[in-house]
Amino acid sequence: MRKITIIAVGFMTLFALALQAQVAEGDHQYELRAEGHQSGRAKAARIDAAIAAYQKAVSASPNDIEARWKLLRAFRFKGAYVLTTSEEKKALYDRAKKAGEETIAIIDKLLAPKGVSSSKGSEKHVAEAAAAIPGAGEVFFWHSVNWGEWALAFGKLAAARQGAADVIRRDATIAMLIDPKLEGGGPARVLGRLHDQTPRIPFITGWASSKEAVKFLSESLKLDPTNKITKVFLAEAMVANDGDKKPEAIKILKDVVSTPNDPNYEVEQAAAQDDAKVLLKKWGA
Repeated sequence: MRKITIIAVGFMTLFALALQAQVAEGDHQYELRAEGHQSGRAKAARIDAAIAAYQKAVSASPNDIEARWKLLRAFRFKGAYVLTTSEEKKALYDRAKKAGEETIAIIDKLLAPKGVSSSKGSEKHVAEAAAAIPGAGEVFFWHSVNWGEWALAFGKLAAARQGAADVIRRDATIAMLIDPKLEGGGPARVLGRLHDQTPRIPFITGWASSKEAVKFLSESLKLDPTNKITKVFLAEAMVANDGDKKPEAIKILKDVVSTPNDPNYEVEQAAAQDDAKVLLKKWGA
């Protein structure tokens, strides 16, 4: 019996090491995602390798939350910075949305003994219960991001009518309550962008507010004052909320364009610079 136990423990150890190796390989490839990029557009090779590694880890251990949230993050990068056609983006974000829903279901199983479900009750109640699950905040955050990208790919108005805005709002709020500092104030950034970009449809998305957009994006920028994505979103929201703020917004965008990018987020910040240039041209600056 003791020999069998030792063998079983050995197999479990080897399995755990193999799983860690796959996640580590995914991390390595993800860190190299900017290799060969041109401005805000990245090449597919590295992020495809990251996705493949994370998928192998998920296949080997379907309940591994770390591999799953990192897969959601990799899907988003590919959709936002590699793919160019609407049909490619739709197909990828369908996959990302499904993967996110599967991961939320796993979290719900872990929450069940506490009598909590991610889709019921207050966001605060869910966040308090989910905070004890490593990686839960990242899951809710990246799921909200991928839902947002899915909405852009399929059309904001159609997505709002299907309830996408409410899903994004709830998941980003849960993520923010778990850890507001995720991805440089990411949850507040998502909520701010959601308020700014969501079509205001009576009885469906009447809660969307340009004032709230500015509030959330300002909160996000306080958490990461150098984040160029937040700055671009904030500048756009400021003008949408109050046209007199355009000179201040233009100053923010010029800072985005002129300052060096964080090498850890080279593609993402280069894309933000491209967006800033488009807005500056639109505003005659």
